[in-house]
Amino acid sequence: MILNKTISAVIGLFLVLAMVPVVLGVVGNNVAKDTNGGHLIITDVDVKVDGRSDKDLKNDEEISRDAKPGSTVKFDFKIGNNFTDDDDVKIEDIVLTLEVDFDYEDIDEESNDFKVKADDDKKVSIEFEVPYEVDEDTFTILIEADGDTDDNGSQNVEMELDLVVEKEDNEVIFTKNALTPSEIKCGRTVRLTSTVINLGENEEDDVMLEVTNTELGVSFSNTFDLSEDPDDDNYDITKTFTFIVPDDVAPGIYPISSKVTFDEGDETESDIVELTVTQCEILVEEEEEEEEEVVVVQHPVTDTTPTNVVTAGTVTAPTLPVTEEKSLFQSSGFLIALLAGEVILVIVAILIVVAVVRKKGE
Repeated sequence: MILNKTISAVIGLFLVLAMVPVVLGVVGNNVAKDTNGGHLIITDVDVKVDGRSDKDLKNDEEISRDAKPGSTVKFDFKIGNNFTDDDDVKIEDIVLTLEVDFDYEDIDEESNDFKVKADDDKKVSIEFEVPYEVDEDTFTILIEADGDTDDNGSQNVEMELDLVVEKEDNEVIFTKNALTPSEIKCGRTVRLTSTVINLGENEEDDVMLEVTNTELGVSFSNTFDLSEDPDDDNYDITKTFTFIVPDDVAPGIYPISSKVTFDEGDETESDIVELTVTQCEILVEEEEEEEEEVVVVQHPVTDTTPTNVVTAGTVTAPTLPVTEEKSLFQSSGFLIALLAGEVILVIVAILIVVAVVRKKGE
């Protein structure tokens, strides 16, 4: 009798253990809470905050790595389908969403849609950045996956995690530091725009922003206060500096340094932007003019008289009369001959006329 009861208990325990994979899902334990369907599950969640990991998180747990303003938070999920191979039910059009309310800004991220076959899972990653405008607090992250089965049934699973955001006592950073334009010719105007923000818990007085480059003659400084309250207008400050690139600067890349000093002068934050200066138009025009200008130099005739010959004096050559050459038609002899010929022709003409008249009279 006792043996039979023992055998029955063992068989019952075996059956219970055999049902565990069916209840929990053959692809792994569900670390979330089921809300609809029960076959779409989250089997694993790992979180990295600025590269620091917290693994195997479960529903309603707090992430052990604290974040700060501007932190990158990355989630790696395994989304499973615990239908059995015999069921052969595929869950499709699954979208994983992640929502956080950070008071001053809401985060709402989602994955691309995907599908998971029965008795299988898929890795999905989502990440977001903690806003700069945030208070120290613990924030709840809502994670939800929705999908549809082959028979038009819906599947849904949710889980929540807590993220702690903490601030440094003193922290000021650049959120913008940019040149307009970043490439220019000499003699032109450049504008540098810098924005700094107070991410620390303390108010910052007499913050100094300096912009410098020796080669370009750039030297600016400005002093201001920064509030620790994201609601205040001076929680962040934007400054714009304008300068002209010198005409004689050589082409090249010039680093322009921006430095902000805070915490009563004890801490600094720096950023560098590069300005590319191309060849100046003035220099190019001068080079072209130099290339076009051709100078012809006539060398003096070198006296080949031996150096040991002594000249007695200067010999003056006799001056010869200058004869002016004239053409044949401009000479006086030609003109006289021409005139004489004309006279002879006139006389001959008269004689011919007289002879003709006499002949008619006879």
